[in-house]
Amino acid sequence: MNMRSVIGVTALVMGVVACGGQSTPEQVTAPAPSAQAPALTKNKTVAAPTGSPAVDIASLNACEIVTPQEAATIIGGKLLNEPPAGFPNCAYVVEVDGTTESYRISFSAPAMHEALLETQSDAERGESIAGLWNEAHVQSRAPESGYSLVALRRGKIALEVWGDRKEPLIELARLAVSRVP
Repeated sequence: MNMRSVIGVTALVMGVVACGGQSTPEQVTAPAPSAQAPALTKNKTVAAPTGSPAVDIASLNACEIVTPQEAATIIGGKLLNEPPAGFPNCAYVVEVDGTTESYRISFSAPAMHEALLETQSDAERGESIAGLWNEAHVQSRAPESGYSLVALRRGKIALEVWGDRKEPLIELARLAVSRVP
C-alpha cells in the first residue's frame, strides 16, 4: 500500500472517530430507489445497504459468542487458561501436540476496515473466504507467524480473528459469524 493510501485511510478514520461515526437526524436522507441495491466499487466490494442499523458492538462479548471450551475443541487442543473477564475481545491459549497456540476474536465498527479495503488491491487483501457476511479475507501476518482474518457485514460490524493456524482461525470466524445477530 502506498503512503497516500495510508494517509487517506488515517484521515478518514480520524474523521469518523471525531464525529462519533453518526449523523444528526436532519442529515439523514432517504436514498433514491436505484441507490438501494448494493453497488460494486472499483475493487469489487459490495457497498452496505443504506438505512441498515449498525450492531451494538459494546453489547458483544466474544468469550460468550465463542466460549473458551468451544475454541479449544475447534483448535484441537487443551485450553491452558481462562481468558480474563471484562473485555469485549477474547484470547484463547491452547496446547496442541506439545506446542502453545494462541487465537483472538474481537468485534469492531466496520468503517476503518471498509476504508482500508477500498484502498487495497486484491493481492493486498489476502485470500477471500466465502460465507462470512458480505466479505472476508485471511492473510499471513508477516513478518510474524500466523494469520489474521477480517470479516465484514458492511455498515454494521467487523470481526477480526488472529491465530497461529489458518484452518482453526476460519472455523472460529464461522462460529462467531453464525452467532451474531
